[in-house]
Amino acid sequence: MAVPGFEDSALDVYEIEALPDFSALQTLTDRLDDRFVMVNMLVFKDMATGEGFEGLTGREAYGLYAEGLREAQMAIDSRLIWVGDVQAQVVGSSDPVFQSMALLEYASPTAFLGFATQPGDNPEARSAGLEGQWLVPSTTLAGGGAGSGPSGSAPEELPDMDTLVQTTGLSEEQIGRVRDGPLDEPVFIVELLRFADGDRSTYAQYEVGIAPVLEDRGARLVWRGSYDGFVLGAAEPSFDEQTVTEYPNRTAYLLTLSDPRVAAVSRFRSDGLATHWIYAAGEAEIDLGF
Repeated sequence: MAVPGFEDSALDVYEIEALPDFSALQTLTDRLDDRFVMVNMLVFKDMATGEGFEGLTGREAYGLYAEGLREAQMAIDSRLIWVGDVQAQVVGSSDPVFQSMALLEYASPTAFLGFATQPGDNPEARSAGLEGQWLVPSTTLAGGGAGSGPSGSAPEELPDMDTLVQTTGLSEEQIGRVRDGPLDEPVFIVELLRFADGDRSTYAQYEVGIAPVLEDRGARLVWRGSYDGFVLGAAEPSFDEQTVTEYPNRTAYLLTLSDPRVAAVSRFRSDGLATHWIYAAGEAEIDLGF
């Protein structure tokens, strides 16, 4: 059975921004005054800029900024769902590639807007370290259960490269991106999805087919949510949803894609998606303060 491939597609418009647009932030007032998730996708400067940050990387400087917001985040009942460092953009094409991602749940738009006006203890560190980001308010559609998720384990034996290409739909280069990281540690697969014709019904059939394979492979859904519009950065056409799934290791992810049960429903993935970006991420190396 021929498995449809994963296209390294690029967006017509892909922009990251560093300076908040408070008029865009005010659009959050149109949301229900209830809990929501802010998707943070970050690109750091290679080296920090500005007085007082000499010798620091951009990531390190931004970490100082985020650390200064810890108490403010706790005071408004924020909850960190997940944070990770991007190790590779496996599918899709963007320049630059995001380097860190975080899912932060806020108590309400009112709580977030109040927080956004607070400079924190070290506001200069943000501009010193941040090249740009996406900030996307989102609605949670599904979340992972309690527990720490799959533990790292020794990876199983993979078939040869030609077989992997034929059974997963990934190219040899894309498979190399998946494997370009610690092979015996858990990996988070982050997927950005834009549905064909804006309808997820076709892709939903793929989700149903892959669900038992995910369970068999020890994978865990961390979060699934819908994008509700950008308040920082831009993408055209935009994505509809994002998912984060944790696998015991990279081999488990590749064996999931190569499973005959997944191959049998892979056409629903291909037919159901207009754009599909995939990232492999690991545990965050630097505490972002949440």
